[in-house]
Amino acid sequence: MKRALRKKVLLVDDSPIVRERLRALISELPGVDLVGEASNVAEGIRKIRRLRPHIVVLDISMPDGNGIQVLEAIKKPRRVGPDIIMLTNFAHEAYRERCLELGAAYFFDKSAEFEEAVEMIRELSQIPYRSSARLVRS
Repeated sequence: MKRALRKKVLLVDDSPIVRERLRALISELPGVDLVGEASNVAEGIRKIRRLRPHIVVLDISMPDGNGIQVLEAIKKPRRVGPDIIMLTNFAHEAYRERCLELGAAYFFDKSAEFEEAVEMIRELSQIPYRSSARLVRS
């Protein structure tokens, strides 16, 4: 009998408080392994390429750039990649549209939808790995 694949999650957010809260909530999810954290754009891109997570939780605002630059770097050329969950305080419609256009699967407002983002990680962890099929929700 095959053992279920555990989903690898990477957090990319410059706030240690946000990463700590996400780490605590993710640790309670069955079938999910937190494989790393990054606090800036360059580190985020490097860890996505090296760790090959199934799910990335990505902020927009970071000290050396923004999450949109991360999306542009990892989604070109168009290839199978992780499910990207944007979790940001910059929940403006223009950012939402641009992130989804660049391949983010989900976009959540940190101040109003934090728990929904964690619930989405739980839901994604229960789906057999798929080649980045998009179930765009916002």
